[in-house]
Amino acid sequence: MTEELDLIQIVTTSVLQELPDAYYEATGLATGIHDLNGELITSIPKYCFTKFCRNMYFSKEGHRKCRQCNSEADKKAFELGGPYIYHCHAGLIDVAAPIIVGGYHVGTVACGQILLQQLNDPYRARVRRKLSDFPRSFIETQMEALEEVSVIPLKRVRGFARLLWAVANNVVTLINNNIKEKRLNIENVKLISEIRARLQLEKDIHAAKLQVKEAELKSLQAQINPHFLYNTLDSIQWLAVLHGAEDIQRMIHNLSQVLHHSLDRKNLVASVRDELEQIKSYLMIQRTRYGDKISYFINVEPDVLDFRLPKLVLQPLVENAILHGLEPKPSPGKIWINGWLSTPEEAVIEVGDDGVGIDSDCEDLLVSQMSSTAINPDQEPPNHHKLGLLNVHRRLIQSFGERFGLRIEGNGGVGTIVNFRIPRPNPSPEAVP
Repeated sequence: MTEELDLIQIVTTSVLQELPDAYYEATGLATGIHDLNGELITSIPKYCFTKFCRNMYFSKEGHRKCRQCNSEADKKAFELGGPYIYHCHAGLIDVAAPIIVGGYHVGTVACGQILLQQLNDPYRARVRRKLSDFPRSFIETQMEALEEVSVIPLKRVRGFARLLWAVANNVVTLINNNIKEKRLNIENVKLISEIRARLQLEKDIHAAKLQVKEAELKSLQAQINPHFLYNTLDSIQWLAVLHGAEDIQRMIHNLSQVLHHSLDRKNLVASVRDELEQIKSYLMIQRTRYGDKISYFINVEPDVLDFRLPKLVLQPLVENAILHGLEPKPSPGKIWINGWLSTPEEAVIEVGDDGVGIDSDCEDLLVSQMSSTAINPDQEPPNHHKLGLLNVHRRLIQSFGERFGLRIEGNGGVGTIVNFRIPRPNPSPEAVP
């Protein structure tokens, strides 16, 4: 292999994105894939960053330093031929695992943004010195954010490093498979500047005899990509078992349960019972991440369990309660899911939390946008928090009618309750479009 390899010319970014996303769900560590210049190929949502790293990465000078630090650490990991644990330019701990194909370094999987021990005054002074090139106001903001960085013992970080190395090796396997497909089909396909996985799949399956429509290609990818992700998670799970990391093994198992339910496109509706099973796995993952900061209670009447609703309606509500209700709360908090019959033909599902709550202005604005979204779904606000609620609201009214949308109740700054009604299913229920 004499030519330099380009990751995004061999594997589509959307396929690569699944690996760091799965690793983040399993470990809670912000994870991404870098090119050789230290620039991210995959994306890391802002909420995955620590506040310290978010401030740094999204500032001009901080981003430059992060890229340079990533590039240097990536080269060191390649020299070691395995995962490399190191201090970043600002003093936090990161881990880099090289992606090596045929002896060539083509990229790096990285995670981190943590500390190995509790902060002390000498460590704070060291970080302050590292930030000396930045404006005074930025330094003070970063020193405050430093206090919120998670502490993970070195032994666990080494375990995370081994898992990260397994992810990097899965990327290598994916690259090698795609290179083989390219060589098999090179006589029938004209090479273009960017070789994407979906074109390779089209060439292999249809043998250059049939042009497929875009919708058919997306359907094919939807069948293949989840299987690749399940196999990757299974590999990570067995690696955790081999290393005696039972907590990680349980977390990967729960993640697999969540993904199996989420990525099953055969059914667009689910029973309340099945949705609650998926939510339990999701909450177990979050409990592993947040520990005793989060507790949850599920109290749904048995008569409600066989009611049906659009699939994946509950998870965005629970996720919203955690990210915007409990995570900003300094003390532990709880989430509850209740369900009861309001009439013989209708049930009420309620998701609540005792977090920081929603202010009245934001609540009024969200209710107003939900009303307009029911009429014109193309006018969606960009805010991720609002968009998740609006999507759930729209799916409910599209499935059951406008009176079955979400209802939001603030609780005086000490929590938020979201509820909705669903009708009793017909004896022969039809799939919700």
